Amino acid sequence: MSEVGMPGDEPTRSRPATAGRLYRLFGGRPNELRRPVDRTRRRWNIAFVLSILIALSCGVVVTTAVWDAEGRTAQEAARHRHRIEATTVGAVERTVSNRSGGTSRTVAPAVWEYPAARRHSDTISVPFGTPAGRTVTIWVDDAGREARAPSTEAQRVLTAAVAGLGSFGLLVLATGAVVRLRLLLVESRSLTQWEYEWEAVEPRWSGRLKREQGPGDD
Repeated sequence: MSEVGMPGDEPTRSRPATAGRLYRLFGGRPNELRRPVDRTRRRWNIAFVLSILIALSCGVVVTTAVWDAEGRTAQEAARHRHRIEATTVGAVERTVSNRSGGTSRTVAPAVWEYPAARRHSDTISVPFGTPAGRTVTIWVDDAGREARAPSTEAQRVLTAAVAGLGSFGLLVLATGAVVRLRLLLVESRSLTQWEYEWEAVEPRWSGRLKREQGPGDD
């Protein structure tokens, strides 16, 4: 026979483990056995959770700001960058090390015209093995000097994402270190208090004579 519950009875539902931890973290039911140190731990855990949300918001703000700044810079650069064709007039000469970035590039002498009828000659970056007389696409500035190409959308996305993730990670690590240090101090004080209380209770609880009492003492 199936058991029939009393009116008003509700089946007991087990709360998922994660939900239960969050429930206890943010307060839960009042508990007379909860010590001040437990409440302190709970407050610092809540502070860490809130700090993650704040760091996430800061990361989004930084990402958006960097994206906008990179977009404006790219637009400004695009107005003063021109893509033209240059002709190499010699074989690849050498590999030039870039001191600032630690990278290297191969260059060859080339000639081009920009603006119209204004001839330029200089060494330009070319693929290794480019023969003389080959046409190479380059970017130049308004004066016709070789210049860096405007940043692409993919480069701007990467720059903004790195900036946002970097700021988020830095804030989380900083707040996590502060919270961790604070919890260690709380734990140390809790253990010290526990040892002090145990020294007072243990002799009576175990029936052992106190250290200051001798065998003939009352």
